Amino acid sequence: MDNLDLLKKDWKKQESQLPRLDKSAISKLLQKKSSSIVKWIFIISVLELVVPNVILLFTGIKESNSQISKLGLEQFFIIFYILYYIIVIGFIYLFFKNYKSISANTTAKALMQNIVKTRRVVKYYIYFHLALIPFLGIIIISRTFESQSFLNSIPENTNMIVVWVIAIGFLIFFMFLFWLFYKLLYGILLNRLKKNYKELMDL
Repeated sequence: MDNLDLLKKDWKKQESQLPRLDKSAISKLLQKKSSSIVKWIFIISVLELVVPNVILLFTGIKESNSQISKLGLEQFFIIFYILYYIIVIGFIYLFFKNYKSISANTTAKALMQNIVKTRRVVKYYIYFHLALIPFLGIIIISRTFESQSFLNSIPENTNMIVVWVIAIGFLIFFMFLFWLFYKLLYGILLNRLKKNYKELMDL
């Protein structure tokens, strides 16, 4: 018997002495890990809603309202904020519901279904916020370019097409930064959920 055979024999002996987890124990472990991930998604989404508004409340809310008023967008933003908070609170509710569902799952199949559902809801949440950037950006930029104060501040021979191209370029760059932020923030958590899902598939 050569050295390799001796090593294999020794390894198999050690392996047989290790505790073996059954499928039920592994499923419970993955359930606990998935529940923790979804809890963090819920916490982050709440902070994402609360923190910017608290900062705005104690810093530039008057200045922000003044700029909105100058552009004649007061009514638009009132309606926008009402709809925005309703939709975001709806997403937060879904995150909390998914967290509770994953925490209560007793079967691997149910856990897998809820992981898929959670990943889908998070992706919709990200797409919703990314879609807001061009939507709000175009409205604010167009109103700004139409305002008399802006027209008075630029030379008469200014090519507005060039100005629009520059503005759209900044908007795309800003959108890319937000995508990068969400990719880093939620992407890590989604990848962990995906990994748990694959491990459940292998059971």
